[in-house]
Amino acid sequence: MTRILLFGLIIVTLAGTIACAQRMIINEVAWAGTAAGATDEWIELYNQTDAPVDLTGWTLTFGETVIDLGKAIDTIVEPGGYFLLERTDDKTVSDIAADLIYTGSLSNSGSVLSLLDQNGEVVDTANSGVEKGWAAGSAKVEGIAYATMERIDPSGPDLPSNWRPNNGLIT
Repeated sequence: MTRILLFGLIIVTLAGTIACAQRMIINEVAWAGTAAGATDEWIELYNQTDAPVDLTGWTLTFGETVIDLGKAIDTIVEPGGYFLLERTDDKTVSDIAADLIYTGSLSNSGSVLSLLDQNGEVVDTANSGVEKGWAAGSAKVEGIAYATMERIDPSGPDLPSNWRPNNGLIT
């Protein structure tokens, strides 16, 4: 009987671990604006699950800002799909339409972003564990201003070592 209970506990634990490994995540953060304007900030979410995710009732928070993701015209993010939030207007990322326009400013001195589901449970964070600034460092990388912070391993944790600056080049 003990072996059966132990086996069952192992199976439940493994299933929970697998379920946690695939989730909706904060994938990239552009906190510094652009040369065109300081308000040109954006945040990219990524659905790494095998099923569509409905963002109705979900929120994204940082500082005093709370963004209701359910206000988007289309709240469904398909498997392997992205959800783009742009600050103030839809001109920041010129070749991709924003899924949601938000107000509020990401601090250049750092903020922790939290993605919460419809039950208020934290699904993902970005920039936690960083005392000051952003995990990817300065907005200026290799002489190029206004780099973003992108997650290296989407299934990995929100640790400073799992973020890198993106200077806008596709590799």
